[in-house]
Amino acid sequence: MLPATETAALAPYGWSERVQTLWNDIDVGALPTRARPGRVVRIERGVREVADASGTVGPASGNTAVAVGDWVCLTGTRVLCALPRWSALARMGPADSGSTAGVQVLAANVDVVVVTAPADRLHVSRVEREVAVAWESGGRPLVVLTKADLDNGSGLASLRSRLAGTEVIATSVRGSEGSGLAELRHVLAAGVTGALLGPSGAGKSTLVNALLGDDVLRTGATRAGDGRGRHTTTSRRLLCIPGGGALIDMPGLRSLAMAGARHLDSAFADIDELARGCRFSDCRHGTEPGCAVRAAIAAGTLDAGRLAGFTKLGRELAAERRRSDPLAAREARRRYSRRSRDARRNDKRRPW
Repeated sequence: MLPATETAALAPYGWSERVQTLWNDIDVGALPTRARPGRVVRIERGVREVADASGTVGPASGNTAVAVGDWVCLTGTRVLCALPRWSALARMGPADSGSTAGVQVLAANVDVVVVTAPADRLHVSRVEREVAVAWESGGRPLVVLTKADLDNGSGLASLRSRLAGTEVIATSVRGSEGSGLAELRHVLAAGVTGALLGPSGAGKSTLVNALLGDDVLRTGATRAGDGRGRHTTTSRRLLCIPGGGALIDMPGLRSLAMAGARHLDSAFADIDELARGCRFSDCRHGTEPGCAVRAAIAAGTLDAGRLAGFTKLGRELAAERRRSDPLAAREARRRYSRRSRDARRNDKRRPW
């Protein structure tokens, strides 16, 4: 077990009892005598930077595949191995991205996924997708409405009504104190690691600078025509919040395909709860009789856009499963063939 004096320098980077336990589970006898822990704090163009137990941040070599936020075992400047992850924020990447099965890990060992939603160009359906990705990571989603000074109240109300069970905080960096920053700092307490998720121009870099109390990250203006932002952040980077935890800043993502469907019901907990009242257990909430979800929409207690987002993500995940899993693809072909045969057999217009 490492003494506290050897890990004090890693406390700002998120060292906690959980990480200490993971380190203790390593077979120390199989490691060099000078092995020490560290955390990956930056990856850019294949170059990784690691903060070690001495407080030094520098480049590290090694063949171990790592992501920003990974806890690793070092000897000198070489990464020997990575400690087991308790969460991984990932998306489906290109097939040639070098990641297994096209899955691209954006950040590792994240406790809170901070989904940024800009008030000046709010797309609730994208936020729903990002919340679903956050649940899938193993972290807890937190939606932050940025540029809240540009919101007339409808954006915040729309997010809170559509995102059942997900905390929403409105923030603005305007003024001497800003608003919502104290709530966000409370969430990102010591030992907690957060990750910023959102499109370019959402105000992520501005929000990080406000939390750090200094202009550490470069910011840029959005385009006047469509409000879109440019990529001012070009690498994933873990930053230490003064008096708090750590925050991983990432470039804005133009595409965000989900890498799994295990926690889709968590992102749409309200629909999952309603679906238990459907007449059929496999109800698709389409034309089936006795659908409790469609009844809730008709009664005005569920937003129709909420069901549309759930259905769209479900179709996308099913298509991805068929693409990546040969058994799922074969079963889908059999099911479609069976339906086609049944349709032809029951077609009264065909002569027999």
